[in-house]
Amino acid sequence: MTCDIFLLFCLMVVVIMCVSIRIKTIIKEKGLKQKEFAKSITVTESYISKLIRNESGLSNSTAALIEEIHGYSAQWILTGKGNKYLSSSQDSSLSLVKRKVISEIEGLTDDEVMAVMAFMKTFKNVKIDFPEKE
Repeated sequence: MTCDIFLLFCLMVVVIMCVSIRIKTIIKEKGLKQKEFAKSITVTESYISKLIRNESGLSNSTAALIEEIHGYSAQWILTGKGNKYLSSSQDSSLSLVKRKVISEIEGLTDDEVMAVMAFMKTFKNVKIDFPEKE
């Protein structure tokens, strides 16, 4: 029983440590200072410091906020599993209609995607040949 509790404790320490490394990675990749990163997700710089020093855990809601603002998957931040970045169909910087289109395209075969691309190129050429009047 004591051994099981110790192993569980060790596992929790490893998970927290990995979250720390992933937070450091996000800050570095975004080219932010800890203070700027904290401000971007509306938490204190002290909280970010504690995360990095493994003195605090990361809540699901904060991970979701990082996902929404910075585009890193909350699942990856919390567990290290799954895609590091959101798929482009989940990118909140895109309009809803563009996210829907991307989501649909992700479900197509390569041949179907090539057909869509050919249509898009044709459409683009029509716009060049017949520009809208102002």
